[in-house]
This record gives sequence, C-alpha cells and structure tokens, in this order.
Amino acid sequence: MFAAIAALMSLVLVVSVFTISRSYLQRAQVGETDLQANLNLLRNVLIGCAVVVTSIGAAVGWWASRRVLTPLHQLAGTAARIASGDLDQRLPATRDQDLAITVESFNAMVDSLQRRIEREHRLFGDVSHELRTPLTTLMASVDVLNRHREDLPERSQRALGLVTDEVDHLRRLLDDLLALARVEAGMHRGDVEPLSIRDLLTHTLAERRYPPDLLTVDEDVVVLGRKLELERAVVNLLQNADLHGGGVVAVSADRRDGAAVIVVDDAGPGVPPADRVRIFERFATARTGRRSATGTGIGLALVTETVAKHGGQVQCLDRPGGGARFSVTLPGVDAIEP
Repeated sequence: MFAAIAALMSLVLVVSVFTISRSYLQRAQVGETDLQANLNLLRNVLIGCAVVVTSIGAAVGWWASRRVLTPLHQLAGTAARIASGDLDQRLPATRDQDLAITVESFNAMVDSLQRRIEREHRLFGDVSHELRTPLTTLMASVDVLNRHREDLPERSQRALGLVTDEVDHLRRLLDDLLALARVEAGMHRGDVEPLSIRDLLTHTLAERRYPPDLLTVDEDVVVLGRKLELERAVVNLLQNADLHGGGVVAVSADRRDGAAVIVVDDAGPGVPPADRVRIFERFATARTGRRSATGTGIGLALVTETVAKHGGQVQCLDRPGGGARFSVTLPGVDAIEP
C-alpha cells in the first residue's frame, strides 16, 4: 500500500516537471522569453501541483486509515457487546491474511469463554437443585421437632432454634441461587408482557404487607417484562432495605426520558461510594456492615441480573436526608393515561 502511494506521488512529480518544461518550451518558441512571465508560469504550475498532490495524499490517507481502522472498530464493538453479556457475538470472517489469524484467535477465545460460562451455569444450577432433596428432608425433620418443642429441655430448645434459623437461611439461599441460575441461563419464568409499574408495585407491596402510603407514583409507565421476575427483584430490594438499611421509608416510580424509574429508599447509614458497585456482586459485603446474618448475599446480584435481562440498570445512590437509595431504570413502552 505504501509502495503504491510512493509510486503515485512520483508519477505526479514527473507529470508536473513535464508540464513545466513543455510550457516553457512553448513560450520560448513563440518568442516569449520574459523572466517574469516564466516565473509566473512556474508559480502557477507549482501551486496547482501542490493542490493536486495534497488532495491525492489526503484521499489516499483517508482511504488507508479507513481500511486499517475499520477492523479495529469492529473488534472494539464486538468486544464491548460480549462484555455486556452477548456471548453470541463473533467477528466476521475476512480475506485479509494479516487479520485472519487475529479474527480466528478472537472467535476461538470467545467460544472457549462461552463454553466455560455455560458449564459453570449448569454446575451452579445442578448443585443447587440437587441440594433441594436433602434440604427438604431436613426442613421436615426440623418441623417435627418444633411441633414437640415444649417437650424438650431448655438447652435443646435453644439449639433447636439455632438449627431452625440456619435451615431457613439455607432454604432462602438455595431459592436465590436457583433463581439466579435460571436468570443467567435464560430459563425465564413466564412470558414477556406489558406491565404497569403502578400495578406491579402496588401488588408487590400489598402482598408483602407494606403500608400503602409508602408508594408514590408520579407518572405510571408501561414496560415489557416478566411479572414474576420483576416482582422478585422489587421484593429483594425491599428485603435489602429491611435487613441492612433500617427499613423501607419510601417507594416511588416516575417516568424519565421515556423510561420507568423505580426508587426504594431506606433509613440506614447509606453505602460508601467505594462499595456502591461491589454490593451488587454475589456474596459481597459492604464496609458499613449492611450485610446481616439473615441475608443470603444473593439478593442484589439477582436484582442486577434480572434488570439487565429486561434491558435496564440498577444503581445505589445517597438518599437526601440520609440512608441509601436504590434506583431501577427500565425501558418504557408507553405512559398510561390516568
């Protein structure tokens, strides 16, 4: 490519010299040998050659840069989509021998990464599912002991209480693990349907026996989603506020730039800026001690995965007046007229 550009520039210079010489000879033949006229001719020809050579160089440079940078843009775009969770993306095949090896290596790396993640998801789901049977047996045995709790000595009653709490914790942990495995594997519960954010929040709060005056809906928004999964995400945010944030103080919904925004405020100490991303990871703990012994460490991770599968995002902010604010943004379909 660079050899062709150099040859093109040489050709332009040769043509320029030939043109100058020819013009000079023509003027000499007709008797026009004035020095000023020759200098004017030379100036005009050089200016014209400079403009032509600059234009050709700019055009060739633009073409060469496009040819070189286009594969890099494709690589960056594909890598960004893969990083966002779309593991089915691949680089298109190319006839360029210099890029073919890079493209094949990149696609092979993504194939290997996808297979590994799928194996981990299957293992994650299988282990959680296989623990269901012994856990069910253990829960039944604990229930039998609790029915005869009064017949046991005081020390045995305390021990039974500890066992009951731990079994209940294990049950909730397995429920969250299975739900997270289903969401990550794309095994969704229910079909996508239009959902009213007002109805979704009202039903969820009523089912969990929260006071109705906690909810404020400035403008209702319709979103496309799976009702059971979104309800569970909202419940996890409410439970997180109750267990780690001193209780829910407000739940609100509004429309912002065509999207539905759900906000859950708590009365806790808040979350330090350094922990506001990390708390959405599995089994993450915040330095404020928001993680309690009754939490599973999966709830916020499940919220993140569920919201991401619905094309939205969740973030943790400061609540005006103190406490933490969890904001969920979901793409809206249409506002509902009151």
